[in-house]
Amino acid sequence: MNGWKLLDPIVVGTMFLKNRIVMPPMCSRLAAPDGSVTPRMIDYYSERAKGGVGLIIVEYAYIDEKESRAAISQLGVHSDHMITGLGELAEAIKNHGAGAVLQICHAGRQTTPAMMGKQPVAPSAVPCKFLGVMPRELTLCEIEEIQDAFAEASRRAKQAGFDGVELHGAHGYLMDQFLSPYTNKRSDKYGGSLENRALFALETICKVREKVGSQFTLGYRMSADEYVSGGLTLQETDRFAKMLEDAGVDYVHVSAGIYETIHKLIPTQYIERVHLLPLADGIKKSVSLPVITVGSFDVETAERALKDGKADLVSFGRALIADPELPRKLVEGRIEDIRPCIRGNEGCISRFFLGHTMRCEVNPAAGRECEFTVSPAPRKKRVLVIGGGVAGMEAARVAAVRGHEVTLIEKEGKLGGHSVEASVPKFKEDIKRLINWLSTQVSKAGVKIELNKEATPEMVKELKPDVLIIAVGSDYITPAVQGIDKPWVVTSADVFLGRKTVGERVVVVGGGLVGCETALFIAEELRKRVAIVEMLDEILVGVEPVGVMALKERLGKAGITIHTGWRLEEVTENGIVCMDKTWCRHAIEADTVVLAVGLSARKNTVKKFEGLAPEVYVIGDCVQARKIYNAFEDAWRAALTI
Repeated sequence: MNGWKLLDPIVVGTMFLKNRIVMPPMCSRLAAPDGSVTPRMIDYYSERAKGGVGLIIVEYAYIDEKESRAAISQLGVHSDHMITGLGELAEAIKNHGAGAVLQICHAGRQTTPAMMGKQPVAPSAVPCKFLGVMPRELTLCEIEEIQDAFAEASRRAKQAGFDGVELHGAHGYLMDQFLSPYTNKRSDKYGGSLENRALFALETICKVREKVGSQFTLGYRMSADEYVSGGLTLQETDRFAKMLEDAGVDYVHVSAGIYETIHKLIPTQYIERVHLLPLADGIKKSVSLPVITVGSFDVETAERALKDGKADLVSFGRALIADPELPRKLVEGRIEDIRPCIRGNEGCISRFFLGHTMRCEVNPAAGRECEFTVSPAPRKKRVLVIGGGVAGMEAARVAAVRGHEVTLIEKEGKLGGHSVEASVPKFKEDIKRLINWLSTQVSKAGVKIELNKEATPEMVKELKPDVLIIAVGSDYITPAVQGIDKPWVVTSADVFLGRKTVGERVVVVGGGLVGCETALFIAEELRKRVAIVEMLDEILVGVEPVGVMALKERLGKAGITIHTGWRLEEVTENGIVCMDKTWCRHAIEADTVVLAVGLSARKNTVKKFEGLAPEVYVIGDCVQARKIYNAFEDAWRAALTI
């Protein structure tokens, strides 16, 4: 099998898995409002099973109709009425050769009355700082009822045809709340020592086993470190893992974090990849059970983790959302064809907080597999794409895969558009991977690429394409203030691409995503003293919330000064002058002023090309300066319409 340990089979509990690639549980919001399985959910999981994954652990299913629900349109296993749909889901997964496990859970304090119409419950009345809701403390009678609900949920999962269940004891949900001294302040048998705090989980495991028997896989997901003061660390969780083994658990799935530290459990580009592997390694040293690790792996880092003996299986979460065929491509030796997850969280996570369904920045088909099918076009057409940024490249690729004859024209000497400068910082390596993947794929798809060539209306008229896709992008905005034309005023692109040098004291004007990333790059990699000026009351407005947490933490560690509510008034010989909301003026001394106040769509350029082909589509930043998510969405909608 190509020599990859990732592709070696393994026995986990009662399951024989064809490889060690796991799809971990991730809430898709594809369930119906009552928690039942929908056709879209079956399509979503079927696509990953067809892609060759060894094990799919289906997302968090709530266990009762009381307080266990944690999200909108969350999957449920709370009633026998759910068994029919769950059975179809399990069957669809297993028919494609993957193992099927259902994760079951109780939210505890990590939910809101808006989710389930009641006050949340918890081991102790300790509010979740992320949600800001006070839970009430569970009674002993209620604790027993919840344990029984876990057992009944497991029985339903087995009856539905799943190979096993995974008890969700991680990420700050109820089981984790009982185990953690941060959330468990009880003085009865369930509080105090580690042994007492572990009792809720151990008793639940016993009840589950009694209900499902020995010929059914039982896993446990744990946060080996909660990353909060007074919370769980590996010093306790390694001992707890041994308790789990003694209690009859078949595998341990090692993660980390709770809602207060959600940026650790859903790492963005500002968190190093594979940062949780040492925790899995620590747990593995304490048990003889199979250990699953997770944390932004690619195939190379996952292979290294297995060969180094730090884990037995590897979870590829967002990576399998981005590319369901990752395992098959690995088997076929097509690593360069694996679509990379860029960890931007715009489709999979930011939509979660809005109650929207699962999406993906780089794979628009995620969550709507039937709607976004790349199938052969009914008639081959000549397609001209103007602009080689992310939107242009992806539109060209998809159109070519569908069988069209595609030419892409780009005025610069390389493909990528603004993503080129955005990929320069070390913490934006994921964007560089995406550009490389797109560049490789457009070539493989047979797209004719013409660089260093600026398109003109005359050129388009001469080529006479059947379809014209305009993806000419956007320009950096220059604010109209006095002194803005001074030589020490530069753009973010100037800094990233090394076109201009910066002095020791730098002020970045603009506290959006580009401004904050520019400031972080200058502080961390260029080692300069940096301040950010933002006219709004907050930085990073409109940015995905988990990424905001991670980026703010890193900005703080870099010692970057941030001024909000300040508007740029003037660039002076010594720096800049700003005005706050009380009309007070503030001077900031700086050797270099970096502009990062936003991008403006090249609408005038678009107008030159409108009406020059029978079909014309305008996509990407030249519609409106937006995000990679929007660029891919635009590209697919255009390319699938042709």
